[in-house]
Amino acid sequence: MKITVAVITPQDYEKFNAVGMNAEACLADRVKLICQDDAGHVAESFMKQDEFDRLGLAYIEQNAKLEHSEVCDEWFMKCSQNSWYNDLERNPEKVIKVMFVGIEDGTGREVYRGIETQRYYLREVYANQRFAKWYLCGERRVPEDGREPRPNLIFQLGDQTEKVVYDDWNGVAAYKDQFNENFREKVSK
Repeated sequence: MKITVAVITPQDYEKFNAVGMNAEACLADRVKLICQDDAGHVAESFMKQDEFDRLGLAYIEQNAKLEHSEVCDEWFMKCSQNSWYNDLERNPEKVIKVMFVGIEDGTGREVYRGIETQRYYLREVYANQRFAKWYLCGERRVPEDGREPRPNLIFQLGDQTEKVVYDDWNGVAAYKDQFNENFREKVSK
């Protein structure tokens, strides 16, 4: 993928406004990227400046692909951030030992507490798909932790483990390969 960084033009603003979008809001703090794949397809993309700065042009070129939209009859750039977030140097693996506390009323989410940190975690298991979303919660929540755990954390309950990774589809969670349907098997329900 060949990507060129370009200046946002008055024509770009007109194009957004012409389809009923607020160009000022849509293009604020964005960088314009002109992308061309090996097959010669071309797309314009407007990426958030902070995202562009974080990923860098080299990463974007290696992890972006163009997809065609039948609805718009246009090509669009899609850049996966999976490799960036799941990089073991950036986010090294860390084991968090937890104990089961109970089931959250009304949601059915499993509540766990970190044995060493005393921090609370929620585990939401989705019945229709093999994945579990983990959340930070409770009185001991630390603001810089954010709303969800970072990638490459391994939750351990007894001898059962479940690792969370980042996926563009739904953020940080335990997906098919990491999801452990037996994670809570020895705990009374």
